[in-house]
Amino acid sequence: MTSRSPVGRRIAPRGAFAALLALLVAAVVDAQSCESTVPVRAQPPKDKKDSDKKDSDKKDPTKPPEIKWPTDINGKDIAAVMKDMEDTDPVIREFAARTLPAFGPPAQKGAVSKLLIKRMTAEKDPGVRIAVYNTVGQISFDNNADNVEALRLLSEAVDKGLPGGISRVSAVQAIAMFGPKGQGAITALTGIAMSDPAYETRRSIANTLGRVGMHEEAGPNMKALTALADVLAKDVSASVRMEALQSLMLLGPPWAEVKKPNGPQPPINVKAADTIVAFMKFRVGDPKTKRPALEKDKQVEIWARLVLMRFDPKEVNEDNLDAFARFLTSTEVGVKVQALQAIAILGELAGKKLNDVVRVFEDGTAPQQLTIASITTLMAMGAGAKPALPNLKKMLADKKKPFDEKMAEIKKLEAAQKQIEPQLAGEVIALDNLIKTLEAAIKHIENAKPMSPAVDPPKKP
Repeated sequence: MTSRSPVGRRIAPRGAFAALLALLVAAVVDAQSCESTVPVRAQPPKDKKDSDKKDSDKKDPTKPPEIKWPTDINGKDIAAVMKDMEDTDPVIREFAARTLPAFGPPAQKGAVSKLLIKRMTAEKDPGVRIAVYNTVGQISFDNNADNVEALRLLSEAVDKGLPGGISRVSAVQAIAMFGPKGQGAITALTGIAMSDPAYETRRSIANTLGRVGMHEEAGPNMKALTALADVLAKDVSASVRMEALQSLMLLGPPWAEVKKPNGPQPPINVKAADTIVAFMKFRVGDPKTKRPALEKDKQVEIWARLVLMRFDPKEVNEDNLDAFARFLTSTEVGVKVQALQAIAILGELAGKKLNDVVRVFEDGTAPQQLTIASITTLMAMGAGAKPALPNLKKMLADKKKPFDEKMAEIKKLEAAQKQIEPQLAGEVIALDNLIKTLEAAIKHIENAKPMSPAVDPPKKP
């Protein structure tokens, strides 16, 4: 059971642009906040044909070792834990519910799924019910009908749950663990629950729509996209708006046709995508119509502009790239980091802003967090960052000298059996991390090949 849990004057066509961004978006989106990530549902064991290869797999040193799931936990087998699920003491029931996933594949069997579904409706204690929801979210049952029923009950808890209640938000978070198999809950997620008074519930809905809103054949769900762009991206909470925009980036624009088996991603449904683009233009403003921006949070505005570019590559233009460059002059470190990540997502397509990134990189007063972020952004720009190689190499040489000096000091202290001050140790670790990041960036950029001839090469910083 496994743990659950996107320049210049000329641009690439919509399909090519979407493919380029798709390689980068998911990792960057999920890296924004540990709170935003959800585990992936544990999948059923492989079929008998795969298990017949067990002996040959053992002989292959390249294959990971087979997981040996426990047959008993704290002296109790799965049958005993299942019995505890119906104990009169809620503490025992809660502990049993949280223990079940640890048994692995046996917890996916029909007897367990039937028991959990029963407890979803019979459980009166909110704390235990939350534990049951979480367990149902973690386990993908062998019986698909039980998965469907579990999703139905979770959707009902979302739609009819107490406003501001913990059961509703827990049900939302459990649905996220279903991934694309949770599409059946989209109607409930985009209903009355979106007006829940608890911002954490609304934020969780925005996060969950990004996880369940992608259909393998039909692509991004339009109802999910519209809810994210129209309702949740206008929420009073910046946290909810940010989550909604990141989910839009993760899902991407709607498809014009059904994807064929083993075929390429279909082209964008331009008309449907333009609906989302219109919502984003209200958030960031439209210089052509001189309409002011509605979005007041700078970090959220950065992601709104990214969504705009993701859904309409014509928006990868001077106005939006200049906005990112302006954010790099902000006095707020968080805003600068988000702007750097936006440029990193665009990669070579943001090559005209290389000099702006280099200015951040060479700011000697910047915290190391910002320096590291600028280096990784240059790395993401690939071949477009080649003019910055002399700058990177100079910093590498400049940092190696104090690193060597501090290492020599540490060796002297060790030889004299004296204590190494925490500040000195911290400085060495920070320099070592910076040097390794610089070395990796230099190597990557030196070996990078231009990804698109449509990108104008930047001038040397």
